[in-house]
Amino acid sequence: SAYRGFKTRKELKSSEEDLPDLKAADIVAATIKIQSAYKGFQTRKMIKQHKEIMPDLNCAQVQDATVKIQSAYRGFKTRKQLKESGEDMPDLQAADVVAATIKIQSAY
Repeated sequence: SAYRGFKTRKELKSSEEDLPDLKAADIVAATIKIQSAYKGFQTRKMIKQHKEIMPDLNCAQVQDATVKIQSAYRGFKTRKQLKESGEDMPDLQAADVVAATIKIQSAY
């Protein structure tokens, strides 16, 4: 196989065939079209293979997990915004904050 490759390269050099200009607009457009078709094929193939692995989004456990993840992220985002804005968190040991906390928790 090494000899065949050598022979083919030698023939290409001797025949002096021009390769297409890779910067030409029509070549670029064709390249993009071929690449996008292949990437779509690969994506559809991957989705078909992993379809069994995908969770059922209507399942109660998945929805509960989704809510927990979203609430954790929202808390992180809010704390980050408070930190960036320079606002301080309320003193959790203050009497009025403790009273409000107890009142809210008693409702649940």
